[in-house]
Amino acid sequence: MKHLIHLSFLSLALFVSACTSNAQQPVKASTTASSARIDVIDFHNEHRCKTCLTIQSLTEEVLNSTFASEKKAGTITFRTVNVDDEANAKLAEEFGAYGSALFLHVYKNGKAEKIDLTEWAFMSANDAAKFKAELTKKLRAAL
Repeated sequence: MKHLIHLSFLSLALFVSACTSNAQQPVKASTTASSARIDVIDFHNEHRCKTCLTIQSLTEEVLNSTFASEKKAGTITFRTVNVDDEANAKLAEEFGAYGSALFLHVYKNGKAEKIDLTEWAFMSANDAAKFKAELTKKLRAAL
């Protein structure tokens, strides 16, 4: 029984580590004056609602289809960040994300700008076509 508890704890630790590992990588902020880079960040809590999962899914669909070449080139990146994980506390505080939130972190002309899409995302998530079309416009405008 003792071994089973240890094994369960180890499995849980590995799962949590795997789910949050992409959030630990530093973001490269360097761009040239003529190029832009966008880091799309989907902040979330440990327990996620249906709308939060829909926002992530729709965002990934847009990035993987419409912006596939930009993702491959590193011009656009996407990551999810669990705000309940202590390792992400500094990043969550920087963005003021203490729960579910969607941000574009735009690096353009030597400057960084945080664009909060949270309210828009929650209001638009129930209409997939509208969400994807508007997110595409927002990303193109930021580039």
